[in-house]
Amino acid sequence: MNTTEAYNELGLDPSVDDAQLKAGWRRLVSRWHPDRNRASEAPLRIQRINKAYHHLCQHRNGSADPQEDVPSPASDAQPEAEKLVFVREVRLSIDDAILGCIHALRGRFTYECRSCAGKGQRVLAQACAGCQGSGAIRRAALFGWLWTEEACKDCGGDGRQREPCKPCEGTGECSVKYQHRVRLPAGVRAGDVLTVPSTRHGGIDLCLDIHVVFEEHPFFILEDGQLRCEMPVDGYAWAANRWVDVPVPGGLQQMRLNRNALMYRLRGQGFPVEPRGPRGDYLVTVVPTFHDAEDAAQQKRLDRLIEASTKAAEADPHNPLGQWRSKLKGWRKSAKDGASSD
Repeated sequence: MNTTEAYNELGLDPSVDDAQLKAGWRRLVSRWHPDRNRASEAPLRIQRINKAYHHLCQHRNGSADPQEDVPSPASDAQPEAEKLVFVREVRLSIDDAILGCIHALRGRFTYECRSCAGKGQRVLAQACAGCQGSGAIRRAALFGWLWTEEACKDCGGDGRQREPCKPCEGTGECSVKYQHRVRLPAGVRAGDVLTVPSTRHGGIDLCLDIHVVFEEHPFFILEDGQLRCEMPVDGYAWAANRWVDVPVPGGLQQMRLNRNALMYRLRGQGFPVEPRGPRGDYLVTVVPTFHDAEDAAQQKRLDRLIEASTKAAEADPHNPLGQWRSKLKGWRKSAKDGASSD
């Protein structure tokens, strides 16, 4: 490096005094020192800056050692890792949200390469081999009588050599594979955002935020924290107060039907009142269903059932149906007697 190149490297005019020379050098060191600048070209640039300053100090007074003022990076110090936050959607069934679960997360996170700022290449200190540092390529035109110049494609026109960025292999992007087993607490809500402890990958702290979404359930309906279910039941089983299987979070539970009720409350089987808290009630609405077309044998059985049920109602003076039929017979008799007297 000659004196002119040294002044150009520091961006200073040869007329500056020693104090201005040192101030200019300190300013560049503060900007390009690897402890402060993470750019891939920073180590090479700081070497050229120090070399230029050392050359000018020797040129001016024959003895100077600028290295005494250069902050030396600690060889054992670990730079603070950069933090990247990646939001991942996790779809849960209502069962898992109610009971809690362990969810396996795996995937790949892609981010812009920090070594080349996403360009896929790094600038070297030496001149471009394609244009010899001029930044332009001459092309013959009009039978070789004239020449035109165009920007060198290898260096983009600035005359400096490029090479593919090694960390990203020239793509401008780096990717990180991640795999976690995350325990989701009982009572997690749709829309909740849960943060997974960060993990370091090649100087990057990857923070994973989980955005919870509920999947549509074949049985359960969750509205404002209230778990409900509407299920059809056989009308005759409902009329006979039979037992039926009811879907509950985690399996099935037997429930006895009551022909006088259509809604049932299962206590402690619903959605947790708060995360990790006690579970609320579960409301089950039954819809009795009957066959629209019974065969002749079914019709006869129904007729016998109706007849037996009616006789039992008439024999019970407290039965509403028996009371009604008794009043109906009395009214019909009085109406018939009135017609006969006329």
